[in-house]
Amino acid sequence: MVDLWGEIVNRCSTEEAARQDIERCQKEDAMWETAKLMVDIAVKAHMRMHGVDRAVARYWIQSAAEVAD
Repeated sequence: MVDLWGEIVNRCSTEEAARQDIERCQKEDAMWETAKLMVDIAVKAHMRMHGVDRAVARYWIQSAAEVAD
């Protein structure tokens, strides 16, 4: 089965499996939203501390994240 965004999704074998899948997706969404907020806070802090624009601050943070991997 393919969803509206063209991603392949599996059908769940039971209602319980479907419920668990929905809960997993909701948790993942919440984690992504939290991560986006944290990055936005970090970008704004860098903008203030270093007097740079948003693009530069975001670039620095992304570069630092890549080095940490």
